[in-house]
Amino acid sequence: MEIKNLEEFAYNAIMKLVLNNHFQPGEFLLETEITDLLNLKSRTPVHHALGQLVAKGFLDRKKKRGCFIPFTTPEDAEHAFFVRENIESQSAMSAAIHASDEEIKELELIIEKEADIRKSGDIVAYSSINENFHACVAKISKNRYLQQFSQYIFWRSNIYIFFYQYKFKLKKVGDELMDSPLQHKKILKAIKSREPEEAGELMLKHVRCTYNSIWK
Repeated sequence: MEIKNLEEFAYNAIMKLVLNNHFQPGEFLLETEITDLLNLKSRTPVHHALGQLVAKGFLDRKKKRGCFIPFTTPEDAEHAFFVRENIESQSAMSAAIHASDEEIKELELIIEKEADIRKSGDIVAYSSINENFHACVAKISKNRYLQQFSQYIFWRSNIYIFFYQYKFKLKKVGDELMDSPLQHKKILKAIKSREPEEAGELMLKHVRCTYNSIWK
């Protein structure tokens, strides 16, 4: 297997371990342990995968000790989601102004895939496609600062989503999908209709809904 594929394999495997509660907030993710768990011959793919998660803001790093999942507190969650609400709502507003037809089609394809993955119940795959939607909105904003900060705060808030929301099965009511996919469709509709205020308000409500669902 090529190095790039090994790094992708290690990244996805680490995410699966986190989502399956193999690691907890405050716990260090040791390269040697993960390498053995994944039956890899080298620590390099694991090292690079952990580095990606540090860069994204999901993990913190202590010198000479390694990477760890930050501790979670209600106050930190409130602060993280407050910042995310404001940054992502601005991204959605800017996206509604600057999105090209090709970029709107890109969002439409992501939402189509999201519905299929949601039905499958694969939480790791769903977290990835959810990230793609939010990252795409930030990219379409054409503001590199919004894009950079959106990624960081998205992953910082994901600590709470993974450990407090995804411990439960993805919600369904009959065959009708609930929550994020429907909210994403509404945000896309506002972006496609070139309604920045509506897009921003819908994104803010979407992030706030995620925050509220964690504590229920």
